[in-house]
Amino acid sequence: MMNTALMKGLGRSAALLAATGLAVTMAGCSASSDAAGGSTAGASQGAIAWSFASQDVAIWASQLELMKPMIEDAGYEFLTDNPSFDVQTQVGDWQSWITRGDVKAIGGFPVDPASMVSVTSDATAAGIPVVSYAVTWDGVTATTEISNYDAGFAVGKAAGEWIAKEYGSTTVSVALLADTQTGLGIDQLKGLTEGVQSTKASVKLYPLEATTRDVGYSVAQSQLTADPDTKVWLGIGADMVLGARQALLDSGVSATDAGYYVSATDANKEVLGLIESGTDIWRTSFAWKAQDLAKANVDLLLAAAKGEKPQNIEVGVTQVTADNVADFAANG
Repeated sequence: MMNTALMKGLGRSAALLAATGLAVTMAGCSASSDAAGGSTAGASQGAIAWSFASQDVAIWASQLELMKPMIEDAGYEFLTDNPSFDVQTQVGDWQSWITRGDVKAIGGFPVDPASMVSVTSDATAAGIPVVSYAVTWDGVTATTEISNYDAGFAVGKAAGEWIAKEYGSTTVSVALLADTQTGLGIDQLKGLTEGVQSTKASVKLYPLEATTRDVGYSVAQSQLTADPDTKVWLGIGADMVLGARQALLDSGVSATDAGYYVSATDANKEVLGLIESGTDIWRTSFAWKAQDLAKANVDLLLAAAKGEKPQNIEVGVTQVTADNVADFAANG
């Protein structure tokens, strides 16, 4: 799974990368440059649109791929875009969907929720219900809720228990990587912090601002210069923490050093491989399953498109271990 660039607002979630600013339509792994375009399979009932802040976040891209056949099997054309964390691009894409005349529901995760209020109002006036992912704003009918604090707490608590077991009363330095300019990041960082503190571990916590893998690498280098004995590295997205892990390796730490612990509220394909090895310093993650998130999104969209009043759906995290990585294969 996740997260990854930190532009403004909640859309810069879990450690994200910038992508092209063209609006696209999912068609397997291919894309179109027209936000009004889409796959034509099963479009007899009109279209349904979904918009993530970027398609370069693995778990978001995976959800879109999983959602596409579900939407089409229900008889709708599936539309999506790729705002690349640009607010105006995302707003413009939504406006183009509204003016098509055949869109029955719109949903997604915005670059900046406040910037979507006006276009959401336009959608409502046009008879198009809006649902959302992870966050909400004025005009949203229902949300796929992803329990950000709980995810962070689970990661922090597991790390604290490991520290207490491995280091006893010795104080251990812990780096906490998060994008605190987003509500998602703030909630997960609070969870990470309070999760570690809920255990018997003696720790010194270092909150570090991070977004992408490159930023994660950079802040980890600075942290290792300030405190070379930082043994535990936790974060809210796979990419940022993978960057920190690489900085550890480049500093001379072995990928199998028993004295280090790396984890996050995310697990993409690369992370799953590390966890599956059973020997890497990336010991576990607590992550959402892309298939669970995709199904929740689709359930909300279809209910809204049919004129029903959907209810919020909460999707929780599951601990990723060497024994269950196959369950997360769809995370990308």
